[in-house]
Amino acid sequence: MRSSILIIEDREEEYIWIRTLLGGIESFSPNCTRVLDFQEALEKTKTEFFDVILFQYNSRNSLDTLKKTQILPPLIVIFENQESKEVLKNSKINFSDLLLKENVSTDLLDRSIRLVLQAKTTEENLNLLKIGIERSKDIFLITEASPIDEPGPKIVYVNGAFERLTGYKREEVLGKTPRILQGPKTDRAILDRIRKAISEAKPCFEEIINYDKDGKEYWIEMDIFPIVNEQGIVTHLMGIERDITERRNSEERIRHSQKMEAVGQLAGGMAHDFNNLLNVILANLDLLEMKLKDSEDLMKRVRSAQDAIQRGVEINKRLLAFSRKQALNPESCDVNRVLKDFIPILDRIRTEKIEIEYEIADEKTVCDIEKTGLENAILNLALNARDAMPDGGKIFISTGFVRNGDTKGPKISGLEEKDYFLVTVTDTGTGMDDITKARIFDPFFSTKGGGKGTGLGLTMVYGFVKQSNGFLKVITAPEYGSSFLIFLPLHEQGKDEQLVATKKKTLVMEENRETAELACVYLKELGYEPHVSSDMKRLAKFFSGDPEISFVLLDLQLADSKGIDLKKELERFGSGKIIATSSSRVESLELPNTIPLVRKPYTKTSLKEAVRNIGEILP
Repeated sequence: MRSSILIIEDREEEYIWIRTLLGGIESFSPNCTRVLDFQEALEKTKTEFFDVILFQYNSRNSLDTLKKTQILPPLIVIFENQESKEVLKNSKINFSDLLLKENVSTDLLDRSIRLVLQAKTTEENLNLLKIGIERSKDIFLITEASPIDEPGPKIVYVNGAFERLTGYKREEVLGKTPRILQGPKTDRAILDRIRKAISEAKPCFEEIINYDKDGKEYWIEMDIFPIVNEQGIVTHLMGIERDITERRNSEERIRHSQKMEAVGQLAGGMAHDFNNLLNVILANLDLLEMKLKDSEDLMKRVRSAQDAIQRGVEINKRLLAFSRKQALNPESCDVNRVLKDFIPILDRIRTEKIEIEYEIADEKTVCDIEKTGLENAILNLALNARDAMPDGGKIFISTGFVRNGDTKGPKISGLEEKDYFLVTVTDTGTGMDDITKARIFDPFFSTKGGGKGTGLGLTMVYGFVKQSNGFLKVITAPEYGSSFLIFLPLHEQGKDEQLVATKKKTLVMEENRETAELACVYLKELGYEPHVSSDMKRLAKFFSGDPEISFVLLDLQLADSKGIDLKKELERFGSGKIIATSSSRVESLELPNTIPLVRKPYTKTSLKEAVRNIGEILP
């Protein structure tokens, strides 16, 4: 072992004595440098590295110079008497070792320097470990080992990655339990497995949904293991966690894509075989028609069968179109113009009970798509919307421009960071539960009952969007309707660079992540910079007069779940600029007339009207 030692000694004979002792150390040969006083030592340490500083203290020495710095190497001090020892102890300087002069020997110096260097190496390693943990992308979280049950073990350490992912500052979570990260979709069965493992002092590895400070869900994989002291007692629990949200979303998209591809291949194969059967049947019906011209009663049956065959041919065409991996005839076209020209066809869906409202943008927006594919997709969505409103209602069809490539504001999950053309079809119908929503794109799945539809309409919509390299998102609320959002990538020359940049900030406080994303899309189109949060402190700040926020889009169910008495808060602070949203009945809550209520799922029209109602000026 090689070490550099700085010796502070102005007396020649004392310096020779110390060097002689150091020279007798057999295990290593120290490299020694001499200075005469503390000031010279401080200057020396600015240009050279030393493992240890060694000096003798007596009443003639002053420690004031050493007190002025905290960057010195470890200090080993030789003192002469008890009085000097007391002075050194009370000096508030961190000495690594204090040695009584009459006891100093080569062996004592050898042991002292070794222990100091080992402690220094350990401290340096710990510092490196701390730096590595703090800079790691993985979360490191340490809690006390107990209590396992309520209120739960307290957090004693989190690293920077925890702050970045959850939005909580260290000081906000120290002393609290990790259960503050749990929420509605956190799997109880997984939590039970974790509890069982830590109660038995066993490590465990799980993947689970947690929630950040704003209530946004994310997936993590976490490796939890006990920390045991020298007596074999579990004192703490260490959790190393990794954000796997994007991986899980990607896996889900891949699974869905693989399922749809497999179904597409199956449908394509079936369609070809079915086509051959239809040809045989149709040919035989044509022969029968020739033979039965004189029998009007039998001819009616033949024509009925021929009509059924034609319907089968149409279904077959849909199956074949779904099985294609790309659009047959993509062309660069102005999608707003295509939809405006298609309005007369869509208007045929109108009835005494069904209204249709359009908000088609005037800007020329070009996408590379199959024109008839877009028309069929919108028609299918409109027909489904009509069927979802047996007692009547309204269909909203709107278009817009989504800047998902912006550096500011939330991104729409599932989309690449680039700009898109958006078509939205929203109805005020029955909506869907999660089970139905998960199956709506499966071929032949239908909720309309026997004889009402083939179950291929939404499958065709899905196929068109995928073949156009787009993305399809569904927002739905039972009893309040559904919104289908079609995102189509823009042709490079079709971007509208003249759109007004977002300026005003607005706060979106939503319980449902997808609904919040939809609100952000519409608010961006209206010229705002939306910020999503579920932290009621942000709402309190707005009530107190936050000049940065123009208005708040507030989910009444979120406020209720957070224990906020909105009526009381409004009476206390005044209504300000608030737009309330809800996906359930809120007749019991008496909202002031100044607060518009928007039902979920949103339509751009209803949201725009609400924004105008609170006094905001829109372009």
